[in-house]
Amino acid sequence: MSIGGFMTKETHIKGGYIFALLALPFIYNDYLLQYNLYYRVILLLIYIYFSYFGSLIPDIDMRGSYISKRFPTIHKKIGKKLRHRSLTHSLIFILILSFLGELLLQYSDNNIVFFCLVSGIIVGVFSHICLDLITKEGVELFYPITINLSILSIKTSSKLEKSICKILNFIIIFLLGYRFYLFV
Repeated sequence: MSIGGFMTKETHIKGGYIFALLALPFIYNDYLLQYNLYYRVILLLIYIYFSYFGSLIPDIDMRGSYISKRFPTIHKKIGKKLRHRSLTHSLIFILILSFLGELLLQYSDNNIVFFCLVSGIIVGVFSHICLDLITKEGVELFYPITINLSILSIKTSSKLEKSICKILNFIIIFLLGYRFYLFV
């Protein structure tokens, strides 16, 4: 389902999965390899789930979006005060999330579960911003500077976006097969 003129939830979710799978070798080799197989699987599921969740977070500033409907209090407190594709679609937002994630990790004594959670959210948010950069509307990447940047001019909710979404499915399948072949 799409909300007039904005990239669909499905496209953002698939992008979140792809970015998470692309970043997986770094996280897996540097942080997860030391744990037993069953715990690694649980940690991977946490990481992948929160990349899905993170891929939706930037649209908290848009009334009627999937995430703003699920978290109406946050939308009312924060999202209603922002233009769509401004703060929550910027590099500053990623820095704020990274800072909050670092605080959470310090408070939790660098707990690996929280590391997977924070990493997934940041990767998902980053994927969302990258995907919105290729739309005609663009994003305010350098917020508070109010210049919308757009790399391509893909019209959202168009046949082209739907085709891209289908291509993302194949990329996910390929990456899943490739990544898990490497880790077994």
